[in-house]
Amino acid sequence: MRSLGDQVRDWHLGAQAVARGDWGSALRLFSGISEQPARIRFNVGCVHLLAGDPEAALRVTSKIGCNSTGMLVRGVKKSRWSLHRE
Repeated sequence: MRSLGDQVRDWHLGAQAVARGDWGSALRLFSGISEQPARIRFNVGCVHLLAGDPEAALRVTSKIGCNSTGMLVRGVKKSRWSLHRE
């Protein structure tokens, strides 16, 4: 099992990858965190959404039993609505 420090470091590097728009690295780093809490799953879902894969975003967050899922679903609907308007 990886140390908490290593997991926090991976989260930080994942957040930096998101800031650069490097979705693949962000997903790899976030997914490497063991026993992902709801916050990390929400981050993974958001990265999938930003990468243009709303179905994967919903699959990841379906395991979260809190308001994060509702916020992500709202984001998916909004992104689909904006695509249809273009």
